[in-house]
Amino acid sequence: MKSLQDIRDEFPILRKQVHGKPIAYLDSAATTQKPQAVLDAMTMFYQNTNANVHRGIYQFAEQATKQYEAVRERVRQFVRARRVQEVIFTRGTTESINLVAATWGQSAIGAGDAILLTEMEHHSNLVPWQQLAQRVGAELRFVPVTDDGRLDLSSLSTLLDERVKLFAFTASSNVLGTLNPVKELVKKAHAAGALVLVDAAQFAAHGPIDVESWDCDFLAMSAHKMYGPTGVGILYGKQKVLEAMPPFLFGGDMILEVKKHNSTWNELPYKFEAGTPNIAGVIGFGASLAFLESLGWDFSTRTGADRLCTHGFWEDQGRAAFWTDRGT
Repeated sequence: MKSLQDIRDEFPILRKQVHGKPIAYLDSAATTQKPQAVLDAMTMFYQNTNANVHRGIYQFAEQATKQYEAVRERVRQFVRARRVQEVIFTRGTTESINLVAATWGQSAIGAGDAILLTEMEHHSNLVPWQQLAQRVGAELRFVPVTDDGRLDLSSLSTLLDERVKLFAFTASSNVLGTLNPVKELVKKAHAAGALVLVDAAQFAAHGPIDVESWDCDFLAMSAHKMYGPTGVGILYGKQKVLEAMPPFLFGGDMILEVKKHNSTWNELPYKFEAGTPNIAGVIGFGASLAFLESLGWDFSTRTGADRLCTHGFWEDQGRAAFWTDRGT
């Protein structure tokens, strides 16, 4: 296992000094710093393979596409999705949530329906649902937070009824650090007939994700909170749900066929990836996932997923120290 100093040495920016003293960076909840491997991966792409993806049959384009799609497969493994078609590249968690609100939400939620959130949500998992509710005449409901920073799960018996079409909640609070019982919440929502979106932006660098075990319908996360570049994120969605959703943006790569007066959409995941993507950023994201794995996290079995995502704060102090020691 790497020592703290070995890990710190992998971050070039941490070699700097401020006011003559070593940097103690404490803002990883907003944006993590980048290890040299991530910076190198992005530079190597621009220096050696720079070309657009999915559009060319020359060597650079084919190499770029291969590298880009290899990261999609790596993400699939990271979140334990069943298919690569369920992994959509976005600009971040915010865009991923807006994508769901503007496509699935606009068609599946109407007047008289309800959207359930929690009082600990980040603005990005609140404002898109506010706007949708205002447009369609839906009701917003909120799971309250107790005095010790946990969700009041006793309220679910009254909040989750047949009017709720979506339960959107954070796996880990960016303010409180609370870890929510994802699997339990998903099960309760599905029993009431609601779909579930999990905001994993804060959780993704701290504990294993298993979308198949959790059974969530959507999951969103951002590379820049996982030692990766800014402007890259992921939306996971169950294939059947994604296939039924209309496109979010229109343009190149999300098109299968274009005629003067109508068009047909590409297959998943490309239906939701209009335009030239942040290719170098995606490749850097792949390097950041490799960095996370190098810290000793067991990505092969994922046996601890349910135990780690328990209600409230870390109960296993040794496990808490394990992650804290890694600067996350």
